[in-house]
Parts: sequence; structure tokens; C-alpha cells
Amino acid sequence: MVAVAVSWAWFLGAVPLLCLAFWHAADAWYRAVFFLKHRGRKGANGVRPRLPPGHMGLPFLGETMSLLWYFKHARRPDDFIGAKRRAYGGEKVGMYRTHLFGSPTIVACKPATNKFIFQAGGDTFGIHWPVPELVGLSSIVNVEGSNHTRVRGVILGAINRPSSLRAIAAAVQPGVVAALNSWADMGTIVASNEAKKVTFTNICKMFISMEASSMTVKMDQWFTSLVAGLRAFPLDFPGTACHDARKCRRKLNTVFQTELENRKNTNKKYDDVMNGFMELEDEQGKKLSDDEVVDNIVSVVVAGYESTASAIMWATYHLAKCPDILAKLRVSSFYSFIIPY
Repeated sequence: MVAVAVSWAWFLGAVPLLCLAFWHAADAWYRAVFFLKHRGRKGANGVRPRLPPGHMGLPFLGETMSLLWYFKHARRPDDFIGAKRRAYGGEKVGMYRTHLFGSPTIVACKPATNKFIFQAGGDTFGIHWPVPELVGLSSIVNVEGSNHTRVRGVILGAINRPSSLRAIAAAVQPGVVAALNSWADMGTIVASNEAKKVTFTNICKMFISMEASSMTVKMDQWFTSLVAGLRAFPLDFPGTACHDARKCRRKLNTVFQTELENRKNTNKKYDDVMNGFMELEDEQGKKLSDDEVVDNIVSVVVAGYESTASAIMWATYHLAKCPDILAKLRVSSFYSFIIPY
């Protein structure tokens, strides 16, 4: 009996200690690596570099599960940052260390800090996605430095030209008007689903001159899975969101590469975003490669797909709630179409 009691006492005492050691193992490891890497160094102001307050969470998993819980289940994403503020110093700190989606992460939540980061340029703060292949290794969101400047200039030139904007407006308006009329006939709709449908239909038309078909329905599903993979933990084996996203990305590559080859073998002229990416040159007269065209088509769609659909959904909702504002908008839109520019 005494031996059993001693064994239980040892077990009950050791298990909490092991759990505590496991919880702090990753944090201790990263702090040690940072200390060894920056040992003896001082910044321009003479102060030794230090890590911001925070915790790296569990080994490998980090605090990803906590973040996903706040986003997907609690529906209070700001509370993840709020918990950091309460634990490590409130408004005075503004930066916290953590470990998200398989990578060490610094969360910056002060306007001044974020302004500094955005204005510092790619040579100071690099861009690193957990799975960069999903958005494309040569896309604007992955390349840095002079290559980023070059790709960004070509993309903005293709999208922000007056002729491109006029073509986009002309292509989008009939589809949006038809969608609004169909929504009125349907009576009750699921706004988020319908907004995504009309958004993706217009994206296909604007980007690759593809009309709605069974293929665009499949592409919509592939992009949905791709976006889900970007938000998932980077575990690549069958059954995971990341693995499914990789398969969908390969399917999208096939569609866009086939479209590129078809355009090279025909004399037909297209007035869409893909054609703009193919034709525009940088300051040295160099065009985007096929991989750069495909990667940037995918990254631009990913960046604008859900955000545009959400904007349409909420704009429709609030305009329906405010008929006086809707009436003013109709008048404004009417005059904007009849006044030349």
C-alpha cells in the first residue's frame, strides 16, 4: 500500500511538472536561439536587441489553436490580441511574440509600429507565407526587393490603366445588374453565397474572359479550398486543408497555363487582366514569365475574391436598410454615367 501511495504521489507530482516543462519548452528554445544569435550585439542606439513579451505556445503547434478558436468558434478575433495585451503590458507594449501556423511570429498592433513596417520596404521586413507555393513563388506577395518593385509596376500598369478600368467597369456592370434582378425575383437569398457567385463570375470574365460555365463552377470550388488552405495549419498529408489546397492550386495552374498557351497560338486580341500581364513590360523592356503571369493572376484573385464578395454583401444589406441613402446613390450613379470623363 505504501509503495502504491508513493507511486501515485510521484505520478501526480511529476505529470504537472512535465506539462509545465512541455508548455515552456518552445519559448525557452526560441529565447535561447535569439540570445545566442544576438549575443554581444547592440543596436544603433546602443541598446541590446530584445524579444517582445509573449509566449511561443506548444512545440510546433504554437498558439495556432488558440487563434483559430477565437476566429472560428468564439467569433471574437480581436480577443486574441486583447488576451496578449492583458497578459503582457496593455497599450504600452504593442508588440508580442507568438508562434502561428508553423512559424515564429511577432504580432504588431500599434498604428505607429505598423506604419513603420509598411514604410520600411521589403529589404527590412521580408514576406514569408507558411506555404508560399499556394499563392505562388513568383507572385507579388512572395517576391522581395527589386523583383517585387518590378512585378508590382507591371501589375499596377495592367490593372490601373484608364483603359483597363473602363473595360473592367463595362464587363462587371451587366453581370451585377442581372444578379440584382435575379435576387429580387428569388425573394429570400443567402447574401454571402450569392455575392460570392456574382463576384467570381465577374472575376473570370475580367481576368481571363471566361464566361460562366461548369468549369468556372469548379474553379470557384478550387479557389475556396485554396483560401481555406492558406488559413490552415501547414500540415501536408491527405485529409488536411493544406494538402487539399495544394491539389487545387495544381488544377488552377493547369487551367491558366492552358489558357496562356492557347493565347500564344492565336491572333485573337483579349481585353482582360491576363492579356495585360502578358503584354506589359517593365522599365528594362522585360515581360513577365508564364509562371509570373499565373502566380500573380492567382494571388490577385485570392486577394480580392472574398473581400469583394463581403463588400457587396454588406453594401447590399445596409443600402436595403437605408432607402434614403439608396435613392441618393441612384441619382449619383445616373449622373456619373451620363457625364463624360
